[in-house]
Amino acid sequence: MVSVTRIYDKFQTVIPSEIRREFNLNKSYNVEWNINENGKVELEFIKNLTLEDMIGRYSANEKINSVKLKHAFKNC
Repeated sequence: MVSVTRIYDKFQTVIPSEIRREFNLNKSYNVEWNINENGKVELEFIKNLTLEDMIGRYSANEKINSVKLKHAFKNC
């Protein structure tokens, strides 16, 4: 599949609808731009994680005092 889009003012562009449908994209995604070892641009769609997405997904190497952590964040 080949799609062509324009670059608009402020260097904005549009993700073509066929790409959005194929990858089930919505506003909760970011686009990561990389230049590979051959000098070609590669894009990756990265979903922003919500707190609910993160719960149970990560673990800590040491114990965490959540009460102290909560107070520390409130005082920032």
